[in-house]
Amino acid sequence: MNVATDMNSTVEAANDIARLKGLSRFLIFGDDKNFMNEMSLSIVNRGNWSEDAVLISKFDEYMDLYVSSQLCRSFLISAVTSTFGWWLAFFAYGQNAIYYMPDERIQVDKVPDGELFL
Repeated sequence: MNVATDMNSTVEAANDIARLKGLSRFLIFGDDKNFMNEMSLSIVNRGNWSEDAVLISKFDEYMDLYVSSQLCRSFLISAVTSTFGWWLAFFAYGQNAIYYMPDERIQVDKVPDGELFL
C-alpha cells in the first residue's frame, strides 16, 4: 500500500515508550536508509539521549527477525500496513510491549497493490 511513516509522531511515541519501559537504546528496522538516519537523529535530539543510543539495522531481513527476537524488549510498528513490521513484532522478545501507530489519515488514496492479496 506504500503508506509512509509519520516522522514526528513516531519519534514522540518511541521516546514515550522508552521512558515508560525504562529503555535507553533504540534499534530502527526498515528499508529507507535516509529516513532511518533522520529518525535516529530526531530520536536523540528530541529525547535528549546520547548519540549512540540509536542503532540502525543493516542486516538482511532474516537476521532482523533474529535480532528482534533476541533484543527488542519493546517494539513500535510505525507503518501498520507493513507485513514485515508485524512479523518483527511477532518475534520480538518483549511480547507485552508491542505498540503500533494508528493511521488516521484518509484511506481513499491508499489502494492495495497485487501483493496484498496472495
